[in-house]
Amino acid sequence: MDNVSFGIPMVDEFTPEGFPRNSFVLLLGEGGTGKSVTLLQLAGAWMKRGEPCIIMAFDDSPESIINNFARLGYCCDDAFKGNLLRIIDCFSFRTKSPKHPDEHVEIVSNPRDRQQLTSALYSAVNGMDGKGAVFIDSITELFTMSEPTSTIEMVKDWRAEICKEKHITAFASYHLGMRSLDEFVGMLDYVMDGIIEYRFDPLFAQQGVLARQLRLRKMKGTAHDTFWHYFTVSKNGLIPMESKKENAAPRAPQKGRAESQRLPK
Repeated sequence: MDNVSFGIPMVDEFTPEGFPRNSFVLLLGEGGTGKSVTLLQLAGAWMKRGEPCIIMAFDDSPESIINNFARLGYCCDDAFKGNLLRIIDCFSFRTKSPKHPDEHVEIVSNPRDRQQLTSALYSAVNGMDGKGAVFIDSITELFTMSEPTSTIEMVKDWRAEICKEKHITAFASYHLGMRSLDEFVGMLDYVMDGIIEYRFDPLFAQQGVLARQLRLRKMKGTAHDTFWHYFTVSKNGLIPMESKKENAAPRAPQKGRAESQRLPK
């Protein structure tokens, strides 16, 4: 089994030797901490190195995804032409305007139907054995569509048949904050090969400053850094907040100073 890199310099530093290609990696954290941006940046990096990518979209429309790719500097038209990108649309069934699939976008008419959902995914990855990645945004939305325990069983099947059998990497996001669902996070922890965890620094949050942090909490099959690291999100994606020698924590807020002065630029 060969190892691969994430394709995001900041995250690659956590796994100097890469990570096993047959991994299923969960991006876990509160809303607004940077998970969806990370998924797009990962997909863009993999497409740039010539690996096909499948976006399974539950939280947003294909049009929004294409626009978000453009904001990060990735051209979806080129990716479509090169057969490097395919979108499985599990969002548009909620809209009143009928959508029509095209060569690169497959619409799932009823994502609540596990068989239909799985069939669309397996069809999309057909022929990708040993190369490429699947990006799911988000598993939280999957939990709202069906009974969570059966959803976890479906995710286990995807991990076995896509990651382990076909050696295709999978990434998925999970948005913390829904109390009725968060109890199942422990079960996801057990299923996943890797977990990238996101948060707002709790100490700074108490003072009204939202400082993003992430860490690689778990990654089977490779040595990895598990420390929290500060980062910000720019038009180029995730950017580490660091000084010349080490990661720099945001400065503590001082009374009377503008919020824009509280964090290093």
